[in-house]
Amino acid sequence: MGRSLLLLALLAATAAASGGENCAAPRRRPRLPVDRAARRLCTPHRGALLAGGAPEQSLLHRHVRGVVFGGMDGILTTFALLAAAAGSHETTMALTLVIGISTVLADALSMGAGEYLSAKAEAEISPPDASEAGPVEKGVAMFIAFTCFGAIPLLSYLIAALWVRGLGAAASFQITVAVTGFTLFVLGTVKSTFGDGIWWQSGAEVTAIGGAAASVAYYSAQGVDWLVQRSGV
Repeated sequence: MGRSLLLLALLAATAAASGGENCAAPRRRPRLPVDRAARRLCTPHRGALLAGGAPEQSLLHRHVRGVVFGGMDGILTTFALLAAAAGSHETTMALTLVIGISTVLADALSMGAGEYLSAKAEAEISPPDASEAGPVEKGVAMFIAFTCFGAIPLLSYLIAALWVRGLGAAASFQITVAVTGFTLFVLGTVKSTFGDGIWWQSGAEVTAIGGAAASVAYYSAQGVDWLVQRSGV
């Protein structure tokens, strides 16, 4: 009985040593099925390696802050200008377009430069991760987002004014309100894809915030216009 136990112990030790050698340095061309199985067990799975590391982020995911912040700021800046022009009776359509185009370009450059400088200052204080975008890339993303989204209310106002000439400035502004509201809702739904928020709640939130800002611009312009007319300036 003692010899049998000793023989079994020697066989187990030999098998363990053989398995350790297979794990430490697996053969290039395994000859036995046991060797092939040991090689599969000793070699980490590619999916496990990818799961353990940081997942690769998409371009939109890396610039979600610039897209949401720049896009919403661009929409609200341009739409607030159009709302102020609609609330005042002293501006013309041509003047509104000139001011709108110059405002979009100037504010887009300002926002892009500000994003670049702030990102550069943050990088100097604490070095960013390898997956994080650089200051120049962040500034360009902010500029593009502000310009693209900020041009939507202006383009809708221009298209409505040119294609439907009989509507007038008031009707063109109403079409712009509808297009801008839809764009704000879409921007909110895009924002929800990067978090845990519900898409329609996020869209409604962004639309409500944009509508509040536009209402302030519209009614403040009406108030100033009323004061100017009463004062006779």
